Amino acid sequence: MRKDWVWIGAISLALAGCAVTEQPQSPSPQATTYNGPVEEISGAEPRYEPYNPANMQDYSMNGKTYRIVKNPENFSESGFATWHDRESVGNRTATGEEFDVNAMAAAHPTLPIPSYVRVTNLSNGRRLVVRVNDRGPYTPGRIIDLTKGAADRLNLSNNTKVKVDFISVAQDGSLSGPGTIGTRVAKQSFALPSRPTLGSSGLGTPVMESAPATSAAVRPISNATLTPTTTGNSSNTIVSGNASVSNTGASSGGSFLGAPKPLPSGVLESPEPTSAATPLRAATMATAPIAVQPSRTPSQPTVPAGSGNIVVQVGALSDQQRAQTWLKSLNERFRVPGKVTLNNGLYRIQLGPFQSRQQAADLQQRLSSEAQQPSFITTVSGAQ
Repeated sequence: MRKDWVWIGAISLALAGCAVTEQPQSPSPQATTYNGPVEEISGAEPRYEPYNPANMQDYSMNGKTYRIVKNPENFSESGFATWHDRESVGNRTATGEEFDVNAMAAAHPTLPIPSYVRVTNLSNGRRLVVRVNDRGPYTPGRIIDLTKGAADRLNLSNNTKVKVDFISVAQDGSLSGPGTIGTRVAKQSFALPSRPTLGSSGLGTPVMESAPATSAAVRPISNATLTPTTTGNSSNTIVSGNASVSNTGASSGGSFLGAPKPLPSGVLESPEPTSAATPLRAATMATAPIAVQPSRTPSQPTVPAGSGNIVVQVGALSDQQRAQTWLKSLNERFRVPGKVTLNNGLYRIQLGPFQSRQQAADLQQRLSSEAQQPSFITTVSGAQ
């Protein structure tokens, strides 16, 4: 009987040793909900793209093994950056795309390709979203390789430290990850004004007014019959007789004054031709001479006419006071009016309004060259 109890005890101990259950794993800590200010930033607009299997394999370079980050949802790192310059133009990236020195793109040694990250210049706080489409850099101490266009936007130097935060894009287009905390990617595709119909004067299409009292014959305008008389070296041309007048900015590519072509979606809007600023009136052009306006020198300030619906947006913040302070500094530096508008919980800083896109483009160029400030041109309703 004692032996039976001994065997039972031995078996119980053995079973107890084998039946050690794993401690239940504590769930991964939930990401803390961010309730701070949200800043609207520019750059590449993240969209869902499947990872390229050919670029998801570990590899070796210069005797060092690089292991691809398989689960980058919480990936962040800080370090120094490099950037490509024009010597890389014409080369192919790891995705097979032609290298574009002005694209908002970057190379990373271990992140999935293609993917998106937010890069922050830790010296000045500037942030930009770039698309990772290549491998590199392989220089010790450098964590990301930007295009020259992206580096200029961030105002980087060789000894500038940056932070790289991953942005995860789901198939439905929703964004998550550390690269989305406190920022929102600006949508840079805006609806353009409706295409003008023949006879309208909205975008510089010639308008025929009612016939004058005198029976003056008006000939159809064609490129073959135009005989312009040029005044000096001005780009404006005065046409004698019953012909018309072409302003600076008219296309010289075989057409006279066609309706503007719509821009492809998802691109930054470009300035309209200068001729779009003033409608042409055929009835008065044949009789009244046109004074040639002197061109504005770059040193003159960009001053909007005070009316119109075209503005230059430089950013958006969730804090109204910060937005007003930013606007005031821009007003003083560039001597242009502006306003702060509330939209979807963000205060947008907009300069203008302008009567023509050329005026807005002039200011946009100054913002880029003098302050390295990214911006885009858009239209607003009811601007005065």
